[in-house]
Amino acid sequence: MAQVPAIVSQEQFELVQEKLAHNQQFARRNNTAHQYLLRALVSCGVCRLACMGRNHEGGYAYYACRGKKAPIYSCRDEKCPSRYIPAQQLDELVWQDMCEILRHPEHIVAAFQRAQGGLWLPQELHARRENLRKARVSLEHQMERLTDAYLANVLQLGEYKRRHQELEQRLQSVAEQVRQLEASVGRRDELAAMVQCIETFCQRVQQGLAQATFEQKRQLIELLVDRVVVTGEEVEIRYVIPLSPKNEQIRFCHLRLDYFHCPTRAERLDHLLQRGASGSKNQYIGHLRRFRALL
Repeated sequence: MAQVPAIVSQEQFELVQEKLAHNQQFARRNNTAHQYLLRALVSCGVCRLACMGRNHEGGYAYYACRGKKAPIYSCRDEKCPSRYIPAQQLDELVWQDMCEILRHPEHIVAAFQRAQGGLWLPQELHARRENLRKARVSLEHQMERLTDAYLANVLQLGEYKRRHQELEQRLQSVAEQVRQLEASVGRRDELAAMVQCIETFCQRVQQGLAQATFEQKRQLIELLVDRVVVTGEEVEIRYVIPLSPKNEQIRFCHLRLDYFHCPTRAERLDHLLQRGASGSKNQYIGHLRRFRALL
């Protein structure tokens, strides 16, 4: 029988087998001894790699940055200098902060209003609408006076046409601003409905927080937490809040490739409006960021 040459070296084969054994050992289905509330949701703020649950001798559970492992596992030349994160302490910190958010939905509404940037406050809408109305009336009166001047032979035909064309262009500009303003009024109404959904969701969920089981806590964490980034003593919790009742059972996943990007206010608003206008089944407020100290 002819021998087939090896595709990989024996050393590479052994490394792969070691990696497969390691993956099997720490796979979720095989982790029945310890429960990690933030499993797959913690990132290292130092090297930006994911943190995994680990149990050390003595029964101490930690979240450990993948960058602390050997290069074959971390894909990094140097080990990450971050410390091990006490799992129980971090789990309790994030859970308590999330409970505070749900018990006080005004925090969410305030972040929502900051994302709007004050563009659609009722008093500003009314003022802009009135200013545009006055501008339109003034231009129409100017056109009437211009026509009267031409009919009275005060203006020549060429001068009349030039001024009349300028006034028409200004009227068209005002009309375009009015259309944009009315569109923003419609968006504001959509945002008001979203705020109502947020408050209703928080009021309903907060009733069972005190008696929640681990499975219920985990389900709520998966729904509302996009990422927990730990940098030394600082813990950054990035929340995502569903904007529609039908989305409360759908885990948020659209920010998974953007853990460390801090969007501008305009980017957050544009992201929010695009989701609201598109009717996407996954509508959320993203980037509600809270900072806490891990003592």
